[in-house]
Amino acid sequence: MLYAGAVVVAMVVVPGLRRAVAVATDRRPAPWLVAAVSVGAALLIVWRGEGLPHLAALSLVAASGIAAGWIDAYERRLPDVLILPLFPAVAAFLVAAGDGDRLLRAAAVAAAAMVLFGIACAAGQVGYGDVKLAGLLGMVLAWSDWETAAVALAATAFIGGGQAVVAIALGRKDFPYGPAILLGAASALALGPLAGS
Repeated sequence: MLYAGAVVVAMVVVPGLRRAVAVATDRRPAPWLVAAVSVGAALLIVWRGEGLPHLAALSLVAASGIAAGWIDAYERRLPDVLILPLFPAVAAFLVAAGDGDRLLRAAAVAAAAMVLFGIACAAGQVGYGDVKLAGLLGMVLAWSDWETAAVALAATAFIGGGQAVVAIALGRKDFPYGPAILLGAASALALGPLAGS
């Protein structure tokens, strides 16, 4: 029943996600594609969410992340308006969960992700929006365990590396890295339990 509810909620937010992308880019992704991504994200969240506060944090990040990923793909930018407000909101949800050890791990991974991506940003490899997105995703993913955060980093590097190969083959100098970070996070949610076993 919870999974069916997640699918219904995901379908309800599809028009809003498409509208958010259209406002920022004057383009609308195909409804079926946004629906597929939203339903997939909702099912992963219900499967991997650990308690109501974590489910709420994952849901907020997923909704903003889906819109931000499309905007980045279209315009090579991750809007602050979709990323920055989530830091205090996600932190509040995780604090409300009342698990100090998990909270420390989430904060440590968020900081480490921002430092790592900050170094890549200083070298011109990623944008500042990617730094913020990596920190946010590090926080919400590390709540589960260290392995999920590590899988996200490895998957992001693999997906981003594949993107780089394609971009070079097509003669492009740059490409949006936000979608790779988001796909890496989704991969971590899907594969994280395997890494921990």
